[in-house]
Amino acid sequence: MSRRYSYGCLLILFGLSQFAYAEGLPERRRDQFPSNFGYFVYPIAVQIPGLGSAQGGGGTFVNVADSDTDLTAFYIDGDFHAAGLTALNMHLLPRRLILDAGWYEYRVAFKQFERGIDSPLDKFIYPEVEGNGSTGQLTLTFFDRRLDFYSRFGQQSYQVDHVHSSSGTEVFQTASQRGESSQLLTLGLNIDLTDDRQDPRRGVRFEANRKQRLDDVERIYSSFVVYDFNLTGYIPIGHKDTWVWNAFRSSTQISHQGSTDYSELQGRFGFSCSTIADAAARAGCEGAESQYLNSIINYNRYGTATPLGGSQRLRAYPGGRYYAGETLFFGTEYRWNLTEEYTPINWYILKGHRTNMQMSFFAEAGSVAETSAGLTDKFKYTYGLGFRMLFEGVTLRADFARGDEGKEVILFIDYPFSMYSVDSPG
Repeated sequence: MSRRYSYGCLLILFGLSQFAYAEGLPERRRDQFPSNFGYFVYPIAVQIPGLGSAQGGGGTFVNVADSDTDLTAFYIDGDFHAAGLTALNMHLLPRRLILDAGWYEYRVAFKQFERGIDSPLDKFIYPEVEGNGSTGQLTLTFFDRRLDFYSRFGQQSYQVDHVHSSSGTEVFQTASQRGESSQLLTLGLNIDLTDDRQDPRRGVRFEANRKQRLDDVERIYSSFVVYDFNLTGYIPIGHKDTWVWNAFRSSTQISHQGSTDYSELQGRFGFSCSTIADAAARAGCEGAESQYLNSIINYNRYGTATPLGGSQRLRAYPGGRYYAGETLFFGTEYRWNLTEEYTPINWYILKGHRTNMQMSFFAEAGSVAETSAGLTDKFKYTYGLGFRMLFEGVTLRADFARGDEGKEVILFIDYPFSMYSVDSPG
């Protein structure tokens, strides 16, 4: 880690130590290793304009066999496909050493915008990717989950077969059909000086990690390290409510510069547009090819930090909407607890105990830039409201967010402002 990030971490850790000394360490409100069994199942329906739709379902089983272990599985199929399975909180040493593991496969076409905070809404492509992967994490935890050290390893194999234009009707086959593979190692730290891991009402939480590919990256690609820092404060309001503040920073450091030569990349990843006879179709192919190759050039020149958009940050925008070499984000959320009864639920698709119902009101601001000097030049903003139900150690969330490109409805698991989530497993 560079000197400036080391100094930054030391400054934050010093601030946390002063906070803990001045305020006193908040007592945990409940057991941080719950064991009451519950489950919920849910339908999944996804549609990508111009490309089709897929349907399926998923299920989550929490605190299986009177343990802290949670299991989740999902499956969708149709014009595209995705499936996955995760097992979380498997205790290798009780309350000390915890294993998480997951597996997934997919055949999807995701929306890829241009880089930067000024990327146009109507200028994007759909790379069609097929692949599979797995991930595993070991967490060493102390002091009732107040201090975690973790190591996460992930591997995936994938292949870009075709690239669709923004209309979804034109399909271009890439010049190289061979598969790619990657291995990612993440080392992280979590300091949780709050009164509860799942639903904090008071205190502060600091998270930091370092992500780097382990495999021998081809010379055509850049090698770089991503550093993420996440600081969240929880201020109690009255007897039940909480005002949450979050700051997030992600940055890259390149250790090996990949190719930025357009002709070289075109020979490797080009769409063979010259073989298309129709002039209009050929022009569409060349436009999509240019966007795709320029994204690789900027990836090699600056790297890619953790993006904005999706379920965690800038919720009015789709996942991965804004990305570049640097990321900065600020968010605040008022959580209004409506009820706090420990209520049993048995609705066939949902069984367990509900601990409380909650509304939220939130506002967010975020920016991305290729270098840190441009991070404060322009921000994107989000505001909205949400509804939550806390259920056997899991937070079921529905958020309604609006920004300058429209609105998004998010149905998700767990609170926002998280370092890791189902749609961004790190």
